[in-house]
Amino acid sequence: IAFWAPERATRPAPRPLMRLSVDLGPDAIPDPMVTAAISPDGTRLVFPFRGSDGKRLLATRLLDQPKVVPLAGTEDGEQPFFSPDGQSIGFFANSKLKRVSILGGTPVALCDVNIPRGASWGDDGSIVAANGSAGLWRVPAEGGQPQALTKLDEGELTHRWPQVLPGSKAVLFTAHAPTINSYEDASIDVQSLETGKRKTLWRGGYFGRYLPSGGSRGHLVYIHQGVLFGVPFDPARLEIEGTPAPLVEDVASDPGFAAGQFDISDTGIFVYRSGRGVQSWPVVWLDSSGSTQPLLAKQALYYSPRFSPDGKRLAISVDDGKGQDIFIYDWTQDTMSRLTFTAQMNSDPVWTPDGNHILFRSTSAIWWIRADGAGEAQRLLNSNVGDIGANSFSPDGRLLVYAAHEPATQFDLWMVPLDISEPDHPKPGKPEPLLHTPFNETRPALSPDGRWIAYTSNESGANEVYVRPFPPAQAGGKWQISTGGTGAGAGTSIWSRNGREMFYMGPESRIMVVDYVTKGNTFVASKPRPWSPARLLGVGFTNFDLAPDGKHFAVFPMPETAAEEKATVHVTFLLNFFDEVRRRLPAGK
Repeated sequence: IAFWAPERATRPAPRPLMRLSVDLGPDAIPDPMVTAAISPDGTRLVFPFRGSDGKRLLATRLLDQPKVVPLAGTEDGEQPFFSPDGQSIGFFANSKLKRVSILGGTPVALCDVNIPRGASWGDDGSIVAANGSAGLWRVPAEGGQPQALTKLDEGELTHRWPQVLPGSKAVLFTAHAPTINSYEDASIDVQSLETGKRKTLWRGGYFGRYLPSGGSRGHLVYIHQGVLFGVPFDPARLEIEGTPAPLVEDVASDPGFAAGQFDISDTGIFVYRSGRGVQSWPVVWLDSSGSTQPLLAKQALYYSPRFSPDGKRLAISVDDGKGQDIFIYDWTQDTMSRLTFTAQMNSDPVWTPDGNHILFRSTSAIWWIRADGAGEAQRLLNSNVGDIGANSFSPDGRLLVYAAHEPATQFDLWMVPLDISEPDHPKPGKPEPLLHTPFNETRPALSPDGRWIAYTSNESGANEVYVRPFPPAQAGGKWQISTGGTGAGAGTSIWSRNGREMFYMGPESRIMVVDYVTKGNTFVASKPRPWSPARLLGVGFTNFDLAPDGKHFAVFPMPETAAEEKATVHVTFLLNFFDEVRRRLPAGK
């Protein structure tokens, strides 16, 4: 398909909507959040790309040319966005916000970011970005100290996917509804950058975007149930006019990330990936040959599967449309029991070694509850400054290792002793720092014998798995286990009970295995290799766990259609989209 550079001038007569389906090539990589972004003038795309060495980076393509140009230095880049003049690209990589020229060159790191969830480049020379479970912040496009921009209201968990409105006087963003994790009932908010005043434009959708679709007014669009809705919007008064109506009914989106797979140029080109809006998936058994068998055949929004110590039960987080809660599935009896009923972001369950209790995280706290559902959950640890999550017990259950975020040092590893003389009412001791560095250390996992700790760190510039003796002695060694990075949002490294293997999620969503032997305080690991040819579905949370037999995993499988595409990525272009929006949603009526 040949492309041409669209005209900027608006013709007097409305032009008809034109649809083009385009294959971005065999090396384009689909992404659960941003697969393609289009330049403001509508002449160029940027998208994730597999380089000649197999590593992920960003690439650009002019729409009137077939050639794809990889951007060196953008390895592990994600969530790209253009500068207002279209001459630079912002992106996130390895816990940094970066910028690079569309012509290539060395990227410039602007600031640290822990959990990127979108950014927008204003015409005032600053970038507004989202950082996981926090408000938005702003940083100069040339680099500098980030400044807080929005503040979470009581009960809110995140602000994400910002868009700076023309003139850089206000920013649009998605705000998390306090009791809804899927974002289908989140709100589209706007905040004045001059007064700091914030208001909700619409409740019941996510990934709001402003369209400069004509004159002094435009339109607001957002995603709900996989459908793009639109409504006239006055950017001067920051008010919508009328009732939203559907515009495009097959936009791929992910309510778990609040991400919409679309972008719009200032010239009226709408580019998007088609697909189902609200995804769901089963849980299956996976063996090393790649064969699967149903485990939880009923599809749902599942997250963070964890086997009980005896392997007969699976703790799992489930979003049922009202919120995210912890369930227990006894696969030997085919029974599903609900463990929590708070409809918050309850996730990442961890079994105690005796299998009688479960830890989980919710709203910046770690909670403890009986695995049989008797009694109420109680708060075990709390964070007043950032995210916190339970990860791993010592073999005797008397020590908990966890990761917690602090503004000055990002994520660090901590350990806390537990008094479990009354198992239903444990008493935590004083937390002690385990690894406290300027880098992100996350996802700690203690070995079955309690002598080693695996964790993920970005100290090399990429997220990699490391192993240290436990507890780490000052003279203790450190060994990098993974090569080529780890899969995003894939969760904790997993130790086999046989004392010879450990597993982690590779960058292409394949389970990697490493053989190891220990000699005193020395850890000797083999080169990582794929444990199975199967690719797993990335969901932003942990997506796999090893059964006690060491031969099967509980996983979220990649949909068959996605596996058959073999990384071929198609996007759809809607040309003259602004004309269509004005025709269907006239302003002032």
